[in-house]
Amino acid sequence: MADLDFGGENTRYGVHALHPYAAKCPPQLVRYGLRYYSRAGDTVLDPMVGSGTTLAEARRLGRNAIGYDIDPLARLIATVKLCDVSDRQIEKAYNKVADATAVDLKALQSRRVAASVNARAALPDFPNRDYWFDRDVALALAVLGHHIASIPAAPARRFLWVAFSSIILAKKSVANARDIIHSRHHYVEHDTQPDVLARFKIRVEQMRKRMDEFRIQCHGAPKTKCFARIGDARRLPQEAESVDLVFFSPPYATALDYPRAHFLSIAWMQNALGTDLAKYRENAGNYIGSNRGAARGFKLHPIVELHDTAARVISALEKRSARQASVIQRYFLDMSKVFSEAARVLKRGGHALIVVCPSHIRKVDVPTHKVFREIGQAFGLKTKKQYSRVIDPRRRLLPYMQKEFGRRMSTEYVLVLQKTD
Repeated sequence: MADLDFGGENTRYGVHALHPYAAKCPPQLVRYGLRYYSRAGDTVLDPMVGSGTTLAEARRLGRNAIGYDIDPLARLIATVKLCDVSDRQIEKAYNKVADATAVDLKALQSRRVAASVNARAALPDFPNRDYWFDRDVALALAVLGHHIASIPAAPARRFLWVAFSSIILAKKSVANARDIIHSRHHYVEHDTQPDVLARFKIRVEQMRKRMDEFRIQCHGAPKTKCFARIGDARRLPQEAESVDLVFFSPPYATALDYPRAHFLSIAWMQNALGTDLAKYRENAGNYIGSNRGAARGFKLHPIVELHDTAARVISALEKRSARQASVIQRYFLDMSKVFSEAARVLKRGGHALIVVCPSHIRKVDVPTHKVFREIGQAFGLKTKKQYSRVIDPRRRLLPYMQKEFGRRMSTEYVLVLQKTD
């Protein structure tokens, strides 16, 4: 049996720590799946690509890879991880942005400011902006963002946008907040006002080193095509029987609210990401696993009735909370669509690897791995193997109230399914 705990191993090597992102799959686990269930030159699909762990490991091992995600920030981070831009191009773009930003910020401190400088310092309008960002920090972010947007070369520009986003969503953020990426951020007052440009410089330097490390890791691997796109795992723009392996780690039901975790960064990058903040936040209810937009009433869905474990769990939840029963039912219905798409795009004999953790909601055990096995079977994905792994408690992201919610799950499962029909 494979040892998939990876206890004590570094999960932040190379580009895997390029940008903060909640609930990342350990890269060692992805590498295991790729090595044992695909070959060099195969095509791998991650329909919920997140920050791009699967894509980066696929490139290292000489696999072609396609990743889709509903979140535009996720797509940006994953794209930059795979970027072939040279370090020299990044350095040139950074120097141009940093120099221009420094000049504008110095001008803003003087009494007479040119109209053009004021235009570059125009602040985006979003709820509670002045609560989360001190005035000088906000002005520095506005000017910095303006100059990043002016970089003509897209790869270097995207790289700098990821650095920009990471100083906002970092554990030590330039915003008046902590625990931002965990989606339960709280206000914090800085002892000294953050120096935005200095933080940006440090972050760019760190990212350049990680990109260099990644280039070395990929040296000698076959040339492949790896890319990330905006897409919904429930409706993939992917041809039938076009991939050799599907690998994904779906979000836990009700565990994370990515739009809430990302909005402090999105607010400054709306044009760069091609999204509107209000629409981005409104779309939160469409994310798989979202706790938003639950139906007021509850009725067991006919599709759920076909899966014994899912029906039993949801019926037990209904006795405690009809709303939570509705949320979990919607999660399983969404995941049924994901499994249907995975089966459709997989070649015959191909494998789907799903990394999943059970949940404990309102003190009701939700054995998600068992439900997924049943769903997979319904779409011709037969369970070939099931591995368990212990989740390192030191890498837990979210605070947890055991008294209110019951025991916390510490075991994750790796399902190995094979397309038989």
